[in-house]
Amino acid sequence: MVTFKDFLIKSKFNVKKARLYEENYYKIMESGLFDKNFYLKAYPHVEKSGMDPLIHYLFYGAKEYKLPSPTFNLKRYLQENPEIEKNKGNPLIHYIENGDEGYTMDENPFILRRQKIIDTNKSFLSNYEFESEPLVSIIVLTRNGLTHLKRLFEDFDEKTNYSNYEIIVVDNASQDDSINYLNSLDLPITVIENTENVSFSKGNNDAAKIANGEYLLLLNNDIEPTYGWLNEMVGCMLNSEDVGSVGAKLIFPYYDDMKNQEKSYSIQHAGVKFREERTPYVYGPYHENMFSTLVFSRDVNHQKEVISNTAACLLIPKSIYMELGGLDEGYFYGYEDIDFAFKLYQNNYKSIYNPFALLFHHESATRVEDEDEKNRLNYENIMHFHDKWGDYIFKEIFIDKINQNHFLTDKKIDVSIISKNDEFISKLVKDLSNKGFDVKLIPNLNNFAIGEDCDILISNNVNYDVDKIISRLNIIKVLISNNNDSRYDICLDKSVNYADELMNIIEEKYL
Repeated sequence: MVTFKDFLIKSKFNVKKARLYEENYYKIMESGLFDKNFYLKAYPHVEKSGMDPLIHYLFYGAKEYKLPSPTFNLKRYLQENPEIEKNKGNPLIHYIENGDEGYTMDENPFILRRQKIIDTNKSFLSNYEFESEPLVSIIVLTRNGLTHLKRLFEDFDEKTNYSNYEIIVVDNASQDDSINYLNSLDLPITVIENTENVSFSKGNNDAAKIANGEYLLLLNNDIEPTYGWLNEMVGCMLNSEDVGSVGAKLIFPYYDDMKNQEKSYSIQHAGVKFREERTPYVYGPYHENMFSTLVFSRDVNHQKEVISNTAACLLIPKSIYMELGGLDEGYFYGYEDIDFAFKLYQNNYKSIYNPFALLFHHESATRVEDEDEKNRLNYENIMHFHDKWGDYIFKEIFIDKINQNHFLTDKKIDVSIISKNDEFISKLVKDLSNKGFDVKLIPNLNNFAIGEDCDILISNNVNYDVDKIISRLNIIKVLISNNNDSRYDICLDKSVNYADELMNIIEEKYL
């Protein structure tokens, strides 16, 4: 309960100011100018302080240009009323005391942005018509995810623009009211009630075994669909050849808190590529165009083949899923979808990214809550993935770089040369650069920080201590010398056509 004493203390016992703020406090609360929930989420330190949020705004937040609500355009109001800053006044008290004076509140910009994204995407939908709709089994894993389930299944049937589907929910020992809620829905739902939190792979594999559908659709419980998404994914699958999976465009939702607010309504998933990483693994997957706010730019708004889609929303023919053994149960909530994508790729099945199936991804999860345990499992997932695919990915990415296909990665082959410049080195740099490689000359023999980008390290100095380099595990080490050195992968004499000779040896030895 807020009392006059609170205002008196915060105003440093300025009675006039305390009475002014107390009087307007209740008027502001009644006016709707101040959004308490927004303010606490946007500035979480306020809640930690235990201070009444409006009192915080009146005495501190306004001076720090904090927003009292998403609809009060503070910048515009201060521009239209410059006397506020001049007199060290408070915008909301000024608004209350002077009336709006023609000032109009903004519509919530975040609601407008969301609706614009949804409406714009509708203009791109194919709205496929099928002679017969194949049955799709939608598989959802959940654990204490009642809030997510309510958002996922709100107007679910209407949003699909597709009628022939069943839903299999795998509940991983939820302690909330998830089961009762699922059973209350007027949807074709089957619930698998587990007594433990099984992995993403096992949960989906178990559901796939009882699925009746010709197609499986793996769907996170923290997804919020938009109109036409399922129609679009099935139509894409049926109108393409040799397709093993179809993925969707996933968008971050709106975030109240300032820490995450910048990523609101930006791209979360538009296909996966790989980039170099240091140990313990050599290449890491990443979402292409992640955090881009250009939701309908050319880069993300055309259907294309990708090396992988996220399993947060993924359509797969059941026959192919079973043929490839489903998801690898050696993973626990991480890398299982990337692993499956490589199984598709290795067996000549295409993964298609369809940007017109648009969904919001609220990114929670049915994951382990303990942070240390989560880190341990993530490390084990990475190492399991590296053990299975490290050599294969190295080869495929190297070929991708040589041919500059930009399918698995956007990076060029990176070459570091440990040597002082001379006539031979100058020609070598020129020849490698002409092949489209990124070449870097490192004249300092004491420089061992090669970095994760380097693919090929070349040295023509036998005194360089190559054992000390800090780099990826799979870097190719080359020595230009008349003597062999077991620390290097390749030892070559100087040659007029050294660049061509080097690439021939690498292709023969590694590719």
